[in-house]
Amino acid sequence: MSAAEWSAVVAVQLCLVLLVVLVVVLVRLERAAAELRSTTRSLAAEAGAAMEELRQAVRDADFELDRIDALVRGAERVTDRVDAAAGLADRVITSPVVKVMAVGTGTKRAVQRLAGGDQQPRRKRAASGAASVAERQAASVAERQAASVAERQAASVAERHRDR
Repeated sequence: MSAAEWSAVVAVQLCLVLLVVLVVVLVRLERAAAELRSTTRSLAAEAGAAMEELRQAVRDADFELDRIDALVRGAERVTDRVDAAAGLADRVITSPVVKVMAVGTGTKRAVQRLAGGDQQPRRKRAASGAASVAERQAASVAERQAASVAERQAASVAERHRDR
């Protein structure tokens, strides 16, 4: 055989070896692709289940948020009612209490004057009259201050209600 024939035989054998290597690589690639497809399918199935669990968790959280929102709204309504009741109690009680105190003081003075009669010396009566005027003025100032406090409290309650 000639050199050309030998080189042809070597080239054919080399091609056969390369063909066998290529077939082995292709078989391994096919196995890897099949395994990849299998893994992808199992991942998709697990991801689907995880997504369904996630959706259920979101639904549950949404339900709980709705419940909490309802509780908060109820607490706000109760707070508003308590504020309104407190304001009403302040308006209803403060003014009558001041008036009752004034009537009590006046009644006490009248009883003291009636019990003591008109036997006081003129100077003492004048001093007593001046003291009585001062006491009335002090009572009047106290009554105005109490009314002012009650008005400010009512304005505060009204302002809180407007803010809400």
